Amino acid sequence: MPASGSHRFPPGKTLEGELCAAMKRVAAFGVVYPEGYEQVLIEKYSREGVLYPHILMILGEPRINHHFFYPHVLGRTGRLLDYGCGTGDNVRQLIRDGFSRERITALDINRASIDLGFDLYRDREELQDLFFVSGTFPFGQDEFDMVYSASVFHVIADEGEFLTYLSNAYSTLRPGGVLFGSTLGLVAGGTRSPEERGPPRIMPKEQLAGFLAGAGFENTGIVQRYHVPHDVPGDRDSMCVFEFCTEKPA
Repeated sequence: MPASGSHRFPPGKTLEGELCAAMKRVAAFGVVYPEGYEQVLIEKYSREGVLYPHILMILGEPRINHHFFYPHVLGRTGRLLDYGCGTGDNVRQLIRDGFSRERITALDINRASIDLGFDLYRDREELQDLFFVSGTFPFGQDEFDMVYSASVFHVIADEGEFLTYLSNAYSTLRPGGVLFGSTLGLVAGGTRSPEERGPPRIMPKEQLAGFLAGAGFENTGIVQRYHVPHDVPGDRDSMCVFEFCTEKPA
C-alpha cells in the first residue's frame, strides 16, 4: 500500500505511466538510466507513495526559463533562492543555462519532492548541498538578490501562512531585490465554485497585485498565460497562469 500521506493520481493517470513519462522527459536532458531502473522506481513509489502526484506529472518540465523575467535573471550577479523548490527542476535549468550553482539555494517544507527529483535526475551527490528542508523559514534579512516562487501561492490555503510566505520573501531580499514566479489564477470575470477540485488559492489579477503591494513590494508586473490543466480532463476556461515580477524598494 502507498504511504498514507500520499495523494491519488487523477482519473486516467497511474503511477507507472507518470513515472515512465517523467523519465522520458528527464532523459531528454542527457540523464542515462541503468537497465531495470524504471522498475526499481515503480516498486519504490508503489510502496512509499507519491506525496504530490501533480509534481511527478510535471517533473522534467522546468518553468523558470519561460518566465518573462528569466533573461534578466541570467544577467544578474546576486544570490537566488528557489522558495518552494519542489523537485528542483528549475534549479537544474538555471545550472544548465550557466547560472553559477554557488549562487543558488533551494528550500522546501519537506523532502519528498526533492528526493523524487534526485531519483529521476540521479544527481544527489552533485547537487544535494543546494537543497534545504525546513518547516520554518531559515534565512535572515537581506540575504538574496532574487527569490523565485513557482506554483506555490495557489497551494497555500491558510491566509496567515500565505502572508507569512510573502513576508519571508520580502525580508530575505536585499533592497532592490526581485521576487518573481508564477501561480494559477482566475481570468477577468472568471469564477470558481467552492466544490471545484484543485488548488485552494486561485486569485484574480487584482487580488494578486494587492497581496504583493500589501507585503511591501512595488513596480509589479503580471503577465497572463494560458493554463493547460494536468489533473482534470477538459479545459478550465476560468483559469490561467499569472507570471509575476515585483521589487523590494531600494
